[in-house]
Amino acid sequence: MRIKALLFATMTLAGGCTTAQLPTHDDAGYGKLPDLAPSCVANNDGEIAASELTQLRVGASARYLVNPQGTTVMVDPNGKATASGPEWDLTSTAGDVVELNLVDVTTAWFASSFPGASYATVTDLGSRTLGIFRITDSAIEILGYASEAPNQTLLVYDRPIVSLKLPVRVGDGWISTGRVVNGKLNGQPFASTDTYRVSVDAKGTAQLPYLTLDNTLRIQVQLTQTLPGGLPITRIQQLFFHECAGEIGRMSSPPGETNPAFTTAAEFRRLAL
Repeated sequence: MRIKALLFATMTLAGGCTTAQLPTHDDAGYGKLPDLAPSCVANNDGEIAASELTQLRVGASARYLVNPQGTTVMVDPNGKATASGPEWDLTSTAGDVVELNLVDVTTAWFASSFPGASYATVTDLGSRTLGIFRITDSAIEILGYASEAPNQTLLVYDRPIVSLKLPVRVGDGWISTGRVVNGKLNGQPFASTDTYRVSVDAKGTAQLPYLTLDNTLRIQVQLTQTLPGGLPITRIQQLFFHECAGEIGRMSSPPGETNPAFTTAAEFRRLAL
């Protein structure tokens, strides 16, 4: 048994980032142009301050294009090398449109298990499992996971997992470990020790169909989940973040991957309009 633990929540697109390259027509996967009102003002210095993640509030939502569940897709997490740094291609308009929301924890069936939580959001698209998060002055933390339906999945970490340290800047890295004891996954007993190795390891340019975002940060996440009996399961994610836009892309490896430069992704997510 395992849960596909996906790092961090999603955020809505706001203005104030870079010069936009906007389409001249509606695309079936994207629709109308975004509202670029300056609800978040970025300085594009390649460092993401807490004030440049203003989308992290209950009620916020974001739309992504994602390859269909159960499929894989070719990716290039290293991107194309240029004189100014790597250039990542997130221009594909293939896939399904998925809308993700930040929801209130205080009224949820699992609220008492996560005191102090700031919001929850779907982190596993296949099972609709929610990740439960807390925002502090210096970090965004994962507290655990729960199902949308009552009493199906409840996985509470014995200590918060540091998802992002604030501000987010190249060169930072950390290891965070949490245990799930007497948990429940899909109605069955579950326990694990989860170790997250996170590094902000590159700064470059991300190409979306409608925006070019320089000073984008790549965040590499290596999750090792050890089940009872010592069985380890490894998954690697490459996340792409920009000031005010939040998470603009994600490449998630299949289970068992050990190469950070993997070329086959179980999930390829791009921010949609």
